[in-house]
Amino acid sequence: MTRFQLETWKQTPLAVNTQPDSSQVGNREVQDIAVRAGCWLRSDSIIGEEPIQIEELANRPPWLPVIMEDGGNRHHVLTAAQGGAPGRGDAMYREKAAMHVLDLGANYWALWTEADNLRQYYEKFPRAFDTLRRRMGYRVRPSWIWQQPRYETVQLVVAVANDGVAGVPGVLRVYLESQDGRFKIGGGLDAGHPYGGKLRQCSFILPKGFEAQKMTLRAEVETKAGIRWPVRWACAEPVNPDGSYTFDVPKYAQR
Repeated sequence: MTRFQLETWKQTPLAVNTQPDSSQVGNREVQDIAVRAGCWLRSDSIIGEEPIQIEELANRPPWLPVIMEDGGNRHHVLTAAQGGAPGRGDAMYREKAAMHVLDLGANYWALWTEADNLRQYYEKFPRAFDTLRRRMGYRVRPSWIWQQPRYETVQLVVAVANDGVAGVPGVLRVYLESQDGRFKIGGGLDAGHPYGGKLRQCSFILPKGFEAQKMTLRAEVETKAGIRWPVRWACAEPVNPDGSYTFDVPKYAQR
């Protein structure tokens, strides 16, 4: 069944459950086949799961995404059967579960389909959801942009920062483009870079005469079978509608 799914879904990322093979029914073999084929990882319990599973998820390769959920509390019911709202203790339990997603450096927090329950819960207890939105997954941005001489022209060096807790789930491809469309260059970082809370640098050689103008920096994430998804830079500064960032490249002055 696993091989059939891998052969059928050639472009959509698949996720494999990481439950240990306590019943000896083939979980280890399935996990090995799936991970070698580039599948993501998942677990359906962030609180009551086995320590071996948590250890494996927390120390996975940085390019390998993790989907976590709180299976026993995924409904997020706000109103009890008697009509009373849950106490703060219940809300703190669920917040604690959500914060463990950050401890694992997970990419996604699976909330299933209970949209009305989630909305009502968020209106009363927003802290956990707001914290996950700020830190979960990857949040990349151009942090430094240096300008220096190279090959009798100018080189731009960009340090890409990741403010999230997870590595990039695939290959981050970064492109530099002129406003008039005459110049475009780009390439990919190593898979997973920049890791959560880390930096990774890339450089671009400008043709002669392409200084003193505006340039646009954009990014994509390349995942399974070369599929690419646009990235919206997580900048404090305003970005363009497509998520790219435009900045001035001044005339380089020799020092």
